[in-house]
Amino acid sequence: MPPSDSASVAASHPSWGEAMAACGPFGEVVEEAGSTFLLGSCRDAPPTVIVRDCVTTMTAARGLAGSGVLGPWGSVAAVEQGGGRGQLRRPWVSTPGNLHVSVVLPGPPASGPWREALADLRPLLLGYVFSEVLLELGAYAQLKWPNDLLLEGRKVGGILIEEARNVVVLGMGLNLVASPPDDMMREDRSVPAGILQIPDHRLTALGLWRTLVTRGKSVYEYLLDDWTPARFLVRVANRLAWLGQTVLVREGGEGKYTAVVKGLSSNGGLVMSRGERDTVLYSGSIFPLRTPRF
Repeated sequence: MPPSDSASVAASHPSWGEAMAACGPFGEVVEEAGSTFLLGSCRDAPPTVIVRDCVTTMTAARGLAGSGVLGPWGSVAAVEQGGGRGQLRRPWVSTPGNLHVSVVLPGPPASGPWREALADLRPLLLGYVFSEVLLELGAYAQLKWPNDLLLEGRKVGGILIEEARNVVVLGMGLNLVASPPDDMMREDRSVPAGILQIPDHRLTALGLWRTLVTRGKSVYEYLLDDWTPARFLVRVANRLAWLGQTVLVREGGEGKYTAVVKGLSSNGGLVMSRGERDTVLYSGSIFPLRTPRF
């Protein structure tokens, strides 16, 4: 792996050169799983650790949280990662200049309606939080249940949340400078990939993440303090891709079928109308009905 020093990170991509100049100085932190991490001192933002290359930022964030380097909302951003993954552990291509980051999430509140609900609703909650910040920046991102971000019908990013050893980590990838061309994607992909366009903004990967995590923390805390889970579910449903439309559903045990997206259940499942009855989808994939996929 390339060394993780300020010079090598800055030389990896023009946007990282800008970011390192704007957010420095960076100091060496620790060696974790064979990688050297640099701690940034961006003003008014939670601590962000930078690495030139790692296996996954999620593994790195979990390790650094376990060693006490990172607390809640502390994060790891990588120029490249070798083992990035998305839903169903599919590989996620990590191109320099795109955003590859993981953040340590706080635990549930000690009391209140979110204490029990958070575990089920956390993926939807964080997807909504970051889509709200993108909306503030001028990009209207829809949520493709359960964990993708769509812009004008194309997937521009995704999130993945994992919990291990009492540490909850959210991994995020956003396409900022490159995305896989249509003819290079899996035939069974639900939507094509795209690049996140933010009008009138020239943000580096690190600069965008600083905005996302700083504003996202505020939005997250506001929702848990002032909104009930039921109120949140009504609001986030309106940001779902294909709400009210017929989609193709691919579910492991039942194969493929068509259904109408109706909304969300109390525990975050996708409510689907199938003829005379409603069902709730908890795992599987949905596809827009642009072309037959049977």
